[in-house]
Amino acid sequence: MTQIQLESLATAERKPASCTDEPTHYPLCCSVRLSYTICAFLAMLMHLCMRNIFNFTILCMSNPDKGSPPVVNASESLNYLYDSENVSTINNLGDIQWTRKEEFAIQSTFYYGYLVTLPFAGRLADRFGGKFFFIHSVTAQAVLFMLIPVFAHISYLGTFILRLMQGLVAGFGNPALYQLFSTWAHRSERTALLSFAYAGYTVGTLVAFPLSGLLCRYNWEWTFYIVGLVALVFGISCNWLVYNSLEEHPRLSADEREYLKSTNEEKSTSSCIPWKNILTSAPVYAFILTHVFHSYGIIVFTMMLPRFLKEALGFSLSEAGIYSTMPFVGGIIAKFIIVPTCTYVERKPNYKPTLYGKIFYVLCIVFTIKFLVIVMLLNAKQHILINICILLVGFFTDSAFSGGYWPSLLHLTPSYSGLLSGIANAFSTIDGFLSPVIISAIAVQGNKTEWNNVILTLIISYVLAASIFGSLGSSKLRSWNNVIATEDV
Repeated sequence: MTQIQLESLATAERKPASCTDEPTHYPLCCSVRLSYTICAFLAMLMHLCMRNIFNFTILCMSNPDKGSPPVVNASESLNYLYDSENVSTINNLGDIQWTRKEEFAIQSTFYYGYLVTLPFAGRLADRFGGKFFFIHSVTAQAVLFMLIPVFAHISYLGTFILRLMQGLVAGFGNPALYQLFSTWAHRSERTALLSFAYAGYTVGTLVAFPLSGLLCRYNWEWTFYIVGLVALVFGISCNWLVYNSLEEHPRLSADEREYLKSTNEEKSTSSCIPWKNILTSAPVYAFILTHVFHSYGIIVFTMMLPRFLKEALGFSLSEAGIYSTMPFVGGIIAKFIIVPTCTYVERKPNYKPTLYGKIFYVLCIVFTIKFLVIVMLLNAKQHILINICILLVGFFTDSAFSGGYWPSLLHLTPSYSGLLSGIANAFSTIDGFLSPVIISAIAVQGNKTEWNNVILTLIISYVLAASIFGSLGSSKLRSWNNVIATEDV
């Protein structure tokens, strides 16, 4: 091999292969790479629907306790709608008697379970393959999800435990999905395919909120049964669509096998984990901490946006369901730009993922903060401007995730991508159960001033994420990944 070819293999400053013994390209259309990417997209969509639907549906399944202020329909009085002392009482229409504190507590329960399984789920996927965990994290979660309406009518504690179990099962899904991309994505396509797959996160939330708002008008229980059944059917179908290795796949062509082989050769076959190297690697810490701080913004937006729109801005439940999708519409728009752009850029001979990723991430975060500040300055009557700003926050946040730091781990250490993505997600899950506690402590009355303080915590978190990744982040392949490494650019 030439020196150029060795650098292409050994570093994450990737160049398209140009040697005669490695195919330079194999069409993505009708390929098994595309087949897996679509399955990953749908799996992420199912995961996020089952996680986030509960965060909206709880607004219409729960009723005020005795002695609470009377229910007022938001459409009956504009004065009532924009009175910050009254908006928190709007539209509690359900039949479940849970207090506000209980609602916040049960929302965070999912993340306690999620935290437990994530760290070792990634290692199990690296060691034994991700297919089993990919499939059963969807199917088992679907069954538990369909049981929520039954348990909600019987016992708060029972529902609490059910959500905990749902989080435990869901924790196996993301690391397995991520690990399988180290097999089913060529190095020149990783950012693009990963970005498309994680669009399922955005679409899942985009579907969850309006679907919940629609079904809540008739019977909130239908949301759990319909979504759970669809997820169950999809999970079972993946038995014939998702495979652990090139050798196992019955429909993989010889040409595509050769195209993917060079990427799979980067993966270590050793069962030993180089813990010393991992624990002393600054880029690994940068990836994990960036994910923790970036995820805080995503989780708060996903979990709290319907309540923010309803309480701080006086939106009705149906309006909150529709307008809560705005950041995720922005995310979808971002995907349409990121996927083709990254595909083009990654195939350029002078492509430098470390430099590109840092610049792109920091710029996206700067714009995210800018539009969050504008949201803080707007008042409840400026609905159109608020929705535009929320959409743009979603656009730049998703762009920063998909084209910035998240794909860097597949370049940094493909052999341990499942393990380290699991650890990163485990730490970021702390955001999931701490953020409701923090927000409930800040937004006691639910008025605009209090919610502005919540938004301020988002800004601080994004500043920390950009500072860490911008200074310490890297996409250079590590020498302890069991292949030759060269100097980063």
